[in-house]
Amino acid sequence: MHLIVAEKNISARRIAQILSEGKKVTEHKDAGVSTYSYGDTVSVGLRGHVVEIDFEPGYQNWRSEEYTPRSLIDAKTIKVPTERRIVTLLQKLARKADRVTIATDFDTEGELIGKEAYELVRAVNAKVPVDRARFSAITEQELRHAFSNTTELDFSLAAAGEARQSIDLMWGASLTRFISLAARRGGQNILSVGRVQSPTLTMIVDREKEIDAFVPEKYWQLTLLTEKSGEPVETRHTHGRFHEKAAAEAARDNSKPPLVVTEVKVGSKQDRAPSPFDTTTYIVAAARLGFSAANAMRIAEDLYMNGFISYPRTDNTVYPPSLEIDGILKTIRNSPFRKDVDWVMANRRAVPTRGKKSSTDHPPIHPTGGATKEMLGEDVFKIYELVLRRFLATLAPDAQWKTLKILFNAGSEEYTTTGGQLTEPGWHTVYPFSEAREMLLPAFETGEHLPVKKVQMDEKETQPPARYTQSKLIQQMEELGLGTKSTRHEVIAKLVSRKYVEGNPLRPTLVGRVVTESLEQHADAITRPDMTQTIEAHMQLIKQNQRTREDVIRESREMLHHAFDQLEANEQVIGDDIRNRTAEEMNLGKCPVCGGTLAIKHLRGNTQFIGCSRYPECSFNIGLPMAQWGFAVRTDEVCDKHQLSFVRLVRKGARPWDIGCPLCHHVNSNSESLSEIPSLDETLLKKIRAQHIYTVAELAHSTPEVLTKKLDISKEKSEQLIQDATTVLATLRRRSECRKFLRENLIPRKGRSYSKIMGSLKESGISELSGLAKADVACLKKAGIGDEEAEALLAEAKKVYHGQILKEIGIPAVSLKKYLAAGILDPKTFCTHTPAALGEQTGMSTTTVQKHVELVCRYLNRPVPKKLSKLVIEKGKKELLAIRGLSETTLEKLFRADIINGDALLAADAAALCAATGIPEQKIRDFQKLFQKKRENAIIQI
Repeated sequence: MHLIVAEKNISARRIAQILSEGKKVTEHKDAGVSTYSYGDTVSVGLRGHVVEIDFEPGYQNWRSEEYTPRSLIDAKTIKVPTERRIVTLLQKLARKADRVTIATDFDTEGELIGKEAYELVRAVNAKVPVDRARFSAITEQELRHAFSNTTELDFSLAAAGEARQSIDLMWGASLTRFISLAARRGGQNILSVGRVQSPTLTMIVDREKEIDAFVPEKYWQLTLLTEKSGEPVETRHTHGRFHEKAAAEAARDNSKPPLVVTEVKVGSKQDRAPSPFDTTTYIVAAARLGFSAANAMRIAEDLYMNGFISYPRTDNTVYPPSLEIDGILKTIRNSPFRKDVDWVMANRRAVPTRGKKSSTDHPPIHPTGGATKEMLGEDVFKIYELVLRRFLATLAPDAQWKTLKILFNAGSEEYTTTGGQLTEPGWHTVYPFSEAREMLLPAFETGEHLPVKKVQMDEKETQPPARYTQSKLIQQMEELGLGTKSTRHEVIAKLVSRKYVEGNPLRPTLVGRVVTESLEQHADAITRPDMTQTIEAHMQLIKQNQRTREDVIRESREMLHHAFDQLEANEQVIGDDIRNRTAEEMNLGKCPVCGGTLAIKHLRGNTQFIGCSRYPECSFNIGLPMAQWGFAVRTDEVCDKHQLSFVRLVRKGARPWDIGCPLCHHVNSNSESLSEIPSLDETLLKKIRAQHIYTVAELAHSTPEVLTKKLDISKEKSEQLIQDATTVLATLRRRSECRKFLRENLIPRKGRSYSKIMGSLKESGISELSGLAKADVACLKKAGIGDEEAEALLAEAKKVYHGQILKEIGIPAVSLKKYLAAGILDPKTFCTHTPAALGEQTGMSTTTVQKHVELVCRYLNRPVPKKLSKLVIEKGKKELLAIRGLSETTLEKLFRADIINGDALLAADAAALCAATGIPEQKIRDFQKLFQKKRENAIIQI
């Protein structure tokens, strides 16, 4: 068997489909992991790294006195499986394989993933040949060439990846642990520090300091307006900026008519076509279309794995001679851009453009397959079009411009204006993402006199340096040697998820700034790029076999020990500094009730809320969603109405949830429930809000005396208000219970959110679990729930709802579990089934069951069945089971019909008993005859 190991499932499937040469590809699943087979070949996909490095046991306890943060620098590491099902399947397949081909992405990370797979294979099959297929696109041509020309794994490249893993683990774990412990922060509130992350954050913080320290300077500019042939023309003073107002005023006053044309300069300019995309230039271009760095890379990787573009992680900006450009053009003609492709083929430049960076691993990013918007979806198609048009632009001719520069004199002052006309659009024909803005001017002749319509003096100020956008930051990281093409966007995403930076352009949060400034003051080596640059350079040498992995890791350990010398000497100062300065990060503003400080509070168990600093004297608080929906942080925006800072929920891997002003959100989210209180009119609503009462629960838990005083209403009105609020609160709790039930028992799907389902059910009059338990399948189908799902949901709703009622009646939890397991869900069953039948079904004693039946019957106002002793029940059971052919199942049916002994069976009407139990009438008569005969025999014997 030939085993192919790809980096991801989608790659494994495409590789199998392409290499199968028309043979049927069969998908098999083993413990949920897919494999793709054709002939004697099996393709399996990993999930990136299926093993990871971690410290040896003992280092997990952050507060261990033995395993301190510094001890992590020299701690030994082990490899731990992270995807056990995939590892198990890979090794199961490897045992049967007579050839294994590693087909992971060809870069440092992909080679390391390939080496991990190689080691897992070797652990179970030491002699199987293992080769390596390298490709830059998952297309038929690339894959056939790669699998026909396999090579060996590049263990040096993998070693560089292993070195990066080890170094990043030791730096991130030891520094994060040290800073978090010093600042006494844990859980979701830890302070993350990293080898690349911290210098990158420092750049953002330093830029913010420059902006804060910037002192604007005034300057003045002169603009003279004239016209030619009825067309307005704007000219600028050639001095540019005047830094003295008096000089600007003098120049303005000296600008006398007429405006005389002194020189006309006509020229031409070549507008060179852009160079091919590498990862950084691609991210910059995608950012102009509104895509974040992380999102741009995610989409590019998806396009690559589906065969639409080449590998997106590359430093190359020069097409290699081996790249078949004609073939690519022919392929992408099968797309909505056929006219553009045909134009490029007809006007193609002799040699494609080339950038400054050339490497041999992957070509620049280019299209590899045709696609449409319907195939990809709008956002993904935008990225596909960007890559395709950039490729076309690199093959298109340069653009040509005609340039004009006109010089004028107005009195003793010189003015100028410039223009440009695109004479040959060239590459702009196919690449609209770089605007070619023309500035057309009328014809001028030297010596020509023009009117002076207006001389305008504008006062302006110098501007501070701009904040970094994500794309600009990635460019700067590349220049400084921070991170790699594969990791830079991930570093920025981590800074956002850790709540160190926010917005775009990026600005540091309070905590991001505090951590950086504290480290800069007490351990500046961590925040400077120098050490990281050195380590990155030395990891490149590992790839070239000029350094060993062990050597570079040892060097990194020495650097980190030096940093810890600084950190440990200042541990107390650093901890106090961070704690004191970050306490403010959770403060939102003044409490509307007492004037204290409202702040975000994070408790254990994902609970978070906004509370007053003067608690318990002031108990005002605002609830927040659980932290699983996002960690609550303060933003810079402030509410105009309440003067409170806005709140945002941040969750890794998800878009931030902007709550906005917490008090506005609190008021709005409770408006609908308050409107359900019958005795609460608009006037009274304004009064309770003026007294900072915002929820139904607050009203329900108030006392008449308090409300009477606060709202200036009668005691009777207060009592009515509290009574109505209590009723509504109970209803709200039942609705909340129904929402929770749906979330626990329904999987959300595209176009079918929980809110839509609840809205549809509400239209049908169902908003509580009791209504759901009584609903029918048709009602649920209307809400977008399928037949099988609806039936399962209704069954579970009945079980939960009736279980709650039985629990409320007083049935103990242990007994309730047995009743539900026996299918006894409805309280009415307790009144229609005899205690004997219930005991038989559940296995509980008759005495216990009779107590429960009595409780339920009284609750439902039904007659309580006659009590029977355990002895009577057992005797009757024995009597009935002695009848030949009467089974346990039949006995249970008889018990349900209150037939608990032979006498009851004899006295029963066979037809009526048949209708009640479902036992055939003839069979009942047979049982009666057998029992009668048995009784007569017993009498004769006596």
